[in-house]
Parts: sequence; structure tokens; C-alpha cells
Amino acid sequence: MGSQGEMNIDSLNMEPDAGGVIHKATDALRADISAGRLPPGEKLKVAWVRQTYDISAASAREALSQLCGEGYVDAIEQRGFFVSDMTSEVLLDNTRLRAELESLAFRWSVAHQTPEWRAGIVSSHFLLKEAEAAMLDNPARAIRTWDDRNRAFHMSLIANAESPALIDLVRDRYDMTRRFRIHAYLRITDSDALRQRLQHSAADHEQIAQAALALDADKGAELLWAHINKPSGAS
Repeated sequence: MGSQGEMNIDSLNMEPDAGGVIHKATDALRADISAGRLPPGEKLKVAWVRQTYDISAASAREALSQLCGEGYVDAIEQRGFFVSDMTSEVLLDNTRLRAELESLAFRWSVAHQTPEWRAGIVSSHFLLKEAEAAMLDNPARAIRTWDDRNRAFHMSLIANAESPALIDLVRDRYDMTRRFRIHAYLRITDSDALRQRLQHSAADHEQIAQAALALDADKGAELLWAHINKPSGAS
């Protein structure tokens, strides 16, 4: 027992910037869960986290504990850490909150609009449309790129809210629902159904972008709220 304690202390001493190391590892693990690379219910052994993210055992436990607090990981007594389940309650709760916060942030962005903000919307929307086309060819290969660009488009809409705290809250809710969104698209096996889903999403994005460029805060916020709250969970 004594030698194990000494080894743990030595491991901690190897990480002089422990806070930065834990932050990077937590971000990487969160991203892997959010993107669906780690499936719901999968056990997250401390040894595996330590090796995969190149951190000490103590830092691995700290990262896992932090993600427990965020809802990405569950800690079960006597069993360890597990990727949290994907439940309809979690999806509904986070989606409703995201819709409210993102609509508010959009209004604030319109109020503080600049040419650079409008240009950012045009640019991110163009890249998103390219990703939507790629999704029709190979959804499994293109889905994460599409979701990255979907995220970038939505974040561009609120980039000028002049409230880092509000923007962070929106980003967190988006990321929390990302694996639901990816799953919603990948479970569509019929190409016509996928095309229809993407066309509906693209039409929403077009209308939202046009409202933003027209500086119509009321219309844009209403469209955005309805888009996010669609029952498909794919927004």
C-alpha cells in the first residue's frame, strides 16, 4: 500500500500544470462522449482514461468527476464510472433550455450587430450547406463534420450577444445534445427519408440566416426556437 501511495504522489509530481492537464483531458473526453465515439453505458476505467488521454490516475479521476457534474458520466458506487445513458428526459430538458437561451442570445446579437457578425453568418452557412450535401453521399462518414458546421452556424448567430456566460451556456447545451443529434441521423436508413430530413433542416437554416441578415430579431428568434424544438432531435 505504501509503494502505491508513493507512486500516486510521483504521478502527481509529473504534472506541474495539473489544472491545465485536467482541463485538456476533460475537454477531450467530453468531446468523445458528445460525438458518440464512446457509447452510452460504456465503462470508463481510470486506467483506460489515464492511458488514452496521457494523464495521471489522479487527473483521470478528477476529469471523470467533473464530467459527472456536467451529466456526461455516471458514477456508480462499487462499480466505477460509466458514460451516461441517452434518455428522452435528458434530450427534452436540454433542448428546451437551449431553445430559450439561444433565442435570447440571438436577440442580443442582433441588437449588437456588426458587418463582421453578418459576414460570419454568411460564411458558416455556406460551409454548412456543403456539409449537408456530403451527408447525402455518406452519412456515417460526414455526420460529425456536418454537426461541427451546424454547431458553428448556430454559434455564429449568437456570436455578438456580448455575453460570454450566455454563449457558453448555449454551447454547453448544444454539446450535451450532440450525440442525440448524431444518433437521430444515423438511424435513418432510407435515403429518401434522410434527404427529406436534411431538406427541412436546410430550409430552416436558410430562413434563420435571412432573418439574421435582415436584422429581424423577432422573426429570427421565433424561427430558431421552433427549429431547435422540432421533435426529431436533429437540430
